[in-house]
Amino acid sequence: MKTQFFQTSKVKGLAFVLAFACICLATSCTKLRSGDTFTIESNGINYRCEVIVSHQNYVRITPVARPGAVTGAISLPSTVQYDGHTYIVSQVGANAFNNYSGITSVTLPSTISTIEASAFRNCQSLTNVNVPTSISVIGDSAFANCNRLQSFQFVTSLSSLGQACFRGCSSLANVSLPSTITAIPADAFYGCSSITNLQLPSTILQIGDRAFAYCSSLGDIYFDRSVQTIGDSVFMGCNAVQSITCLTATPPACSTSTFSTIPVDIPVTVMHSCLANYQNAIGWNRFTNYIGTY
Repeated sequence: MKTQFFQTSKVKGLAFVLAFACICLATSCTKLRSGDTFTIESNGINYRCEVIVSHQNYVRITPVARPGAVTGAISLPSTVQYDGHTYIVSQVGANAFNNYSGITSVTLPSTISTIEASAFRNCQSLTNVNVPTSISVIGDSAFANCNRLQSFQFVTSLSSLGQACFRGCSSLANVSLPSTITAIPADAFYGCSSITNLQLPSTILQIGDRAFAYCSSLGDIYFDRSVQTIGDSVFMGCNAVQSITCLTATPPACSTSTFSTIPVDIPVTVMHSCLANYQNAIGWNRFTNYIGTY
């Protein structure tokens, strides 16, 4: 009887130990929840990762090093590993690389969908961004004051631009927005003094206040049939504008400041049947050289 008792006790003891070990293992590998954070290293840079959708393993990523410690070309990871789990890097966090003035180029992985507010603001050595086709949102001031950024690919997946997203990007020469964009927010391209012409996609309905103010090299402006509203001071400081073409039958609503510094005698081309409407509409009535077409 004693032998059987001790054997039974041994079995129970072993079962308890195994159960305890399984609990500890499960606890150590528990998948993180939304809002949980961890730190990893990738390509020599330490990042703070925050889980944003735990059941799909998505994280936003932000470097933890001081701005001066990260220079040259950087490449963000597409996935990160932590505690036995793989997490997909889908967002560049707000203010992530703000004031990292030594960064010269950025390669974003194909998993990134969102660049949050001020993510690359004041990166004054940044000349090139490798933009994946997965990007859908660019936040407020995301690339503001990146004054050496020469080009940016506005991919067809892009659906939302934040206010002042490229404000002060004085070297940005070409802006070709996709048809997925329906509104240009306030101050979006304020001070982009290298932009020479503006032909917006036919999907644009609204242009926010000062969106193209002080684009001092802008020569020709073309509005398709969709534009309904053009905000205050949108073209303030655009003294080099040489022509405007607007194909909407009804003059887009604007204010007396919308075109305030553009020369009044430049040719403004509209549909012939709408000439009188433009000549009498607020903001448009400052121009003196209308040309009817169609």
